[in-house]
Amino acid sequence: MPLSKHENVFYRLTQDDKKLPLTSSSSDLQSTVMGVSPSITSYRDVSPGMDSTFSDSSAIEMNNSIVHRWTHNQSIICLACSSKYGLLFCGTQDSYILIFDLYTFQKLGQIKAHTGSVLCLHLAKCQTIMFSGSSDSLVKIWNIKIVQSGRAQRQVILELTHTIYSPVDIGDIFSIAWIDSSKTILFGSQNASISFAHLGKTKHEDKANLSSLPSVRYDRFFDSMSSGSNVSGSTTPIPGSSSEEGDDGCQILMASKLIEIPSTNIISYAHNGYVYAMDTICDIDSQKSLLGGTIAEEFNDIILSGGGDGMVKIWGFKENKITLLRSLNNMEPVLSMLTKEEEDCCSLYCGLANGVVNLWDLSTFQLVRSFETVKGDVNCLSLSDTFLFVGTQEGICKKPAVNDNCVRWLPTNTACLALCQFKPGDVSYLISASMDNTVTLWNVNMITKSCTLAKSDKSDVSTTEMIEVLKKMVSFPTVSKQPEKYMEQSRKCASFIRLLLKKLGAVSSVLLPVPNANPVILATFKANSSKPSNSNKVPRILWYGHYDVIEADHIESWDSNPWEITPTNGYLYGRGVSDNKGPLLSAIYAVADLYKSKNLQCDAIFLIEGEEEAGSYGFQDIVTANKATIGDIDWVMLSNSYWLDDNVPCLNYGLRGVVAANVEVWSDKPDRHSGVDGGVSREPTIDLVNVLSKLTDDSGKVRIPEFYSTVKELGEEERSLYQQIIQKVQGAEVHELLTKWRMPSLTLHKVHVSGPGNSTVIPHAATATLSVRIVPTQDIEEVKKSLVSFILQSFKNLHTENHIKIEITHEAEPWLADTKNAAYKILYKNLQKIWGIEPIFIREGGSIPSIRFLEKTFDCEAAHLPTGQSSDNAHLSNERLRITNMLKAKEILEETLNELPCKGSNI
Repeated sequence: MPLSKHENVFYRLTQDDKKLPLTSSSSDLQSTVMGVSPSITSYRDVSPGMDSTFSDSSAIEMNNSIVHRWTHNQSIICLACSSKYGLLFCGTQDSYILIFDLYTFQKLGQIKAHTGSVLCLHLAKCQTIMFSGSSDSLVKIWNIKIVQSGRAQRQVILELTHTIYSPVDIGDIFSIAWIDSSKTILFGSQNASISFAHLGKTKHEDKANLSSLPSVRYDRFFDSMSSGSNVSGSTTPIPGSSSEEGDDGCQILMASKLIEIPSTNIISYAHNGYVYAMDTICDIDSQKSLLGGTIAEEFNDIILSGGGDGMVKIWGFKENKITLLRSLNNMEPVLSMLTKEEEDCCSLYCGLANGVVNLWDLSTFQLVRSFETVKGDVNCLSLSDTFLFVGTQEGICKKPAVNDNCVRWLPTNTACLALCQFKPGDVSYLISASMDNTVTLWNVNMITKSCTLAKSDKSDVSTTEMIEVLKKMVSFPTVSKQPEKYMEQSRKCASFIRLLLKKLGAVSSVLLPVPNANPVILATFKANSSKPSNSNKVPRILWYGHYDVIEADHIESWDSNPWEITPTNGYLYGRGVSDNKGPLLSAIYAVADLYKSKNLQCDAIFLIEGEEEAGSYGFQDIVTANKATIGDIDWVMLSNSYWLDDNVPCLNYGLRGVVAANVEVWSDKPDRHSGVDGGVSREPTIDLVNVLSKLTDDSGKVRIPEFYSTVKELGEEERSLYQQIIQKVQGAEVHELLTKWRMPSLTLHKVHVSGPGNSTVIPHAATATLSVRIVPTQDIEEVKKSLVSFILQSFKNLHTENHIKIEITHEAEPWLADTKNAAYKILYKNLQKIWGIEPIFIREGGSIPSIRFLEKTFDCEAAHLPTGQSSDNAHLSNERLRITNMLKAKEILEETLNELPCKGSNI
């Protein structure tokens, strides 16, 4: 009878039971263990929740457990993870090995490793040697080398040390095992064989030759292949002694060692089916081992193999010989398996083709438990301290490792092909590869319903914690230009940040209310370490930022929800991640880590507003009113702009100012019909157009008198900065940069008319919105006066009965920094140290109203450190921030804050 999805079924297995959990007879079950009676009680459970339906809160929780996700253009088939170095290696269907950094989530490179699909990867215990097996019938051995200059981004070098092949036609290589003590590599193949080779100097290296490689000989195993072809239909590369450049700059060092497997080292028909899985138990201590029988006394190493015939075979390895010890019958093809040795048991988990996982006790060689995931073949298994994770054709489920029936599905929609785990400290992470060409990193703590943030084994904060906090910040839609919709959310975000700063060590953290606007956050961290100098004065650094964001109204143009962070391919996507919540967190955690380690040598003051995207309404009044509370300031710092491209780090030393205005022309008459009153009197819209046309000439130059008179020519010192830019940034042109950064401009943004908007109305009023971008040598008050005066005079010259009104709606002073001051010298040095690249100095055509105001208010200088890349899409759809940039901005600030002197001091 079909089982209800809410029904628990428990079967007792004995020799006499006829109602068995597997489609077999009792005699079949008895034969599963050689010489051991299966009279132990076993269970097969079909649990509630095996389907993918669960509560909304659970679904949200499970989705929140996703730390990051990477994509490739074809399926990821296998994984290998180095906890020691924080590296993830992925074997792909299109023959590549991909390399990812598990701390920055950045892709470090990819190499064309084989000519067929990379079907299995295996890391040696030392984690500096990796083995890859492929559908090209080759096993390759790689030496992993990590090159790191200072704290710059790592480079991974894979040195190909050996290429191993079989003299017989073995087909695909599905599984690999390694015995370190004897330097023995073993692999299971499509032709049901197990092969092994010793990597010491042997005659088999001398016997090996290029003409014997599978790609250049007739393949008898696959009758569909022609002579000179391999599985993928391409030619195997001939190993040489040269070095090659892999994709994305990952270097491959090619070695010349070929090893041919001797015929004596091939176990033909080790199984009656493909050898899908292999595992080892090595360096067995006979005094402590829980392995059954006399295995521990006779062998130091054993190999377990799982095949398409449903058998797990246990082999003893000694003196370069393999001996079959036992066979365990699982009734279905064994697609995956893993062993776990504990103080009181030695267990083997087997993933089967019909969705069942069998648990064997290797002390007695008995089947002690069996459970069904219901949803397809079990392709892979992974075991944490508390959960068994099962990868099936329909996704990933988790099940408590203890005797419990709760099975829950993770939010995956396609077949899971590989699983592995990464544990840098106290927290475990699960990594999965799916048929949809993605690799996903999961926080196991979140999956197990723990709200504890991941902590690394270092004194500083983990990447996971920063991302979790940023997720929360982005979830608040803090759109300052739409207060009627989002003011409550903005205030919640402000409160969240205030409490975060307090939690991280700020001695004071308060909200400063702004009438009819979002509050300003003011928080202070006090120095808890003194500088080496004898000065009693502690530098006081003010960090300026904002928590409000631009609107994200056209959600259909986003690839993901703008109010939820989506981590993909080393980037975080979501509104505000780049402008300005991500850079703000880099600064907060840089200070927090220095404070936590008792190494903060300056007072750090955070001044964070919620109206920057709406013109910083009320900010200047609040700062002025609280100037005494804020105290003396030596340096203002911020990060609120972007690099010039995606590759070269930058320092920003200049911004244009802005004067924004509305110009309205109106008539004393109401809206009229053009067919009735057209031509009777002057029309406001035509008068407005005439006035606007006078603002620029035919070439686009602004015609306001003396508009360009104070604009300085480019000096030699600044010219050299532009020359450095065009040398380092592809496609950069000096003329275009000068126009955007050093020259003023005028822009007409929109024109609005009164009336219903149909084509027969003469509007009684018309309004234009325009802005003037000004440069540091222009005086903002003079520009305002000249703009208003010129518009009024142009209107007067029309001799019209209509009226005009000019309203200055927003203004911001331009800003220009001294690139030779102490802050920029220190930042330049630290950018070069941490990025490993000489940075460039840039300016920007946009405006930030508060920089020059803060400089004048506190009589100090400001320094601007851009965090994001040019492709971040701030203010646009799919805004993003590269995680590496966020982390390195934090590192740069950690180095910089303690080096900044008091104002007026030299370095």
